[in-house]
Amino acid sequence: MLEVQIRTTLPENCALGALNEIMENAVMRVEGLSKIDSNVKGLLRVKAENVQNVLSNLPSYCEGVSLSAKEAKVLIREHTCFVSYPILESGCIITNVEIKDSTLVWNIVCDDESFLSLLSKLEEAEVTFDIIYKGKPNDKSEITYREEEILKVALERGYFDFPKKVKLEELAEYFSIAPSTLSEILRRGQKKVLEKYFKEK
Repeated sequence: MLEVQIRTTLPENCALGALNEIMENAVMRVEGLSKIDSNVKGLLRVKAENVQNVLSNLPSYCEGVSLSAKEAKVLIREHTCFVSYPILESGCIITNVEIKDSTLVWNIVCDDESFLSLLSKLEEAEVTFDIIYKGKPNDKSEITYREEEILKVALERGYFDFPKKVKLEELAEYFSIAPSTLSEILRRGQKKVLEKYFKEK
């Protein structure tokens, strides 16, 4: 079993790119993608301070349901995605997609045979890509959903600014957890982000 990360450019009119703009202050995770004929369906998990605001601004090709005041699931009903086609057709499993500026980082799990098929299909489809990681799955270095959520909110609220715009205690109150617990989650998340950053260098 292989864990692979591939970086591609963000295609024009990409649903993920459009949703990322709508969910600017939210944490978005791709939980699944499937291909039916020439359409791609996707399931996203979203955390936001005002999830109803996110749901009310969804484009027509999406539908969402709130799980709580700060969490929702969003279904992309139909979308054309020429980058995801070769990945799904190769037999690889997409576990997450990260949007970074004008690029997409695809997190994929596959075996040797489907990896070779993936390379072939990406080249056939003339998709420009970089392999930024290939190796055995390592859950210990993977940032959790909770860690990502807390790091993102801390960054947006100025916790990492100098001087700090928000105190640890205020963030802990926002998440309804003890400051010591929040501090531990922040340190653990920062360590994983830094390890991943230097591994990709």
